[in-house]
Amino acid sequence: MKWTVNEWLTEGYRASKTGALNAYIYRALKWPDFYNNGAPAYEVKYSGATIALIRFEGKGATVKTLAAAARFPEINDLDLVEIALWVSKLRGACSSPN
Repeated sequence: MKWTVNEWLTEGYRASKTGALNAYIYRALKWPDFYNNGAPAYEVKYSGATIALIRFEGKGATVKTLAAAARFPEINDLDLVEIALWVSKLRGACSSPN
């Protein structure tokens, strides 16, 4: 694991892992079976492919791995959960009043 996630663009993040792995997280469009209730959702992209979807609802998050993730064994389910936790933390920091 050992990912570091930083805000890269508005509503977008860059996740970096030791060993030069980089994944990008973007605000997702509506996915019919996953993003149907208006909860914020993000796409995780790696090597140009969308490998996972993260949906935030209340204080929790759901991570859904897509079929394209099978081509990249260097990023596993635990990595995606860690990335989702980072994004949740960064989203919370941006929305909390100072």
